Amino acid sequence: MQLFSFEHMHHQILVDAMPWKGDEQVWVDGVLVSHKQNFGIASEHYFDLANAGAVKLIYVLNAPSAEVSYELWQGDERLVEGSAVVALSAEKLAALADMHSQPQGNSLAPEATAAAPKGFKGSFVSLGLIAFKLLKTVKVVKVALVAASVGVYSVMFTFEFAMALIGVLVFHEYGHLRAMKKFGIPTKGMYLIPFVGGLAVGDRPRSQWQDVYISLMGPVFGLLMTLVFYIVYEVTGSHFAGLVASTSALINLFNLIPVHPLDGGRVVKALVFSAGNYLAFIALLVISALCFVVALKLGLYFITFFIVLGVLDIVASWRESKLAALPPLNTYGIWFCLGWYLAVVALFIGMILLIAADGLPGSEIAIKVLQS
Repeated sequence: MQLFSFEHMHHQILVDAMPWKGDEQVWVDGVLVSHKQNFGIASEHYFDLANAGAVKLIYVLNAPSAEVSYELWQGDERLVEGSAVVALSAEKLAALADMHSQPQGNSLAPEATAAAPKGFKGSFVSLGLIAFKLLKTVKVVKVALVAASVGVYSVMFTFEFAMALIGVLVFHEYGHLRAMKKFGIPTKGMYLIPFVGGLAVGDRPRSQWQDVYISLMGPVFGLLMTLVFYIVYEVTGSHFAGLVASTSALINLFNLIPVHPLDGGRVVKALVFSAGNYLAFIALLVISALCFVVALKLGLYFITFFIVLGVLDIVASWRESKLAALPPLNTYGIWFCLGWYLAVVALFIGMILLIAADGLPGSEIAIKVLQS
């Protein structure tokens, strides 16, 4: 049944739903663009809108008042906001109202439900939705993770170095988010995870080129920050700036290791899967062998170890290339992205070696990691 509909940019957007069965469909100009199962009173749908790009539709059903509130978003911009009366029978409305007024999981104790005045059941639903939106707005979880990261790294190092390290991680993940937004891919922000690093959250890319670009833009942004600290170190001789540059280079270089799901693993798989033939596979083995020899000559055994892991990862997942649904890179794109990837890796290794060659106390840690 039709739950509600509205117009935007000459498009007719219609939502069919049977909440008691958990079935939801979104139609744009008579074409089905999203279909999912959901038994909740709130729902989100992501789809592409012609001449507008990727959008997100959010709606909340208020069964007691027989109304639905909806919003259409593109990135951080709200395009449409409205509400509509739900055309449901009295029996279905009563069933929905009863279902939605029940406590979910352990979120509300039975004693609290019993003590609530009868006339306030619908109000509690609305207040719960408002509280949920507030939690999403202030991003309590993200703030808590940032605080935890600062605390952990401050204990491990110093507060100043912890803040610099957080800056390195945030700038890296911001590069991923900027790349996603460039392609109109919906994002959900970034999360800092103690002992792990950072994570940029968004929808899946729609082509192998988008996957490579998004994966590499994190290290590219990290490279820019590393260069800034390296230049400050070269100009001022600051011990702190030099250590931050060396650490930043090491962290970003680790992300470029050719093992999925790290950035480097996503890039290498996109390159090989785009070609989808044994010639590309053999080329990968040859290039990997050359990189292995260079790393071995430089004594970077850490790099040689992960080159071997990367090759084994590709061999193990080679059959997946036949099933890859993303549009592939063309021949020029494959070689361009390969050169881009190798150049970024070389720049990070070069900065680590240059800083260590200056004899900066503490910079030997990065070298010991690479030689381990």
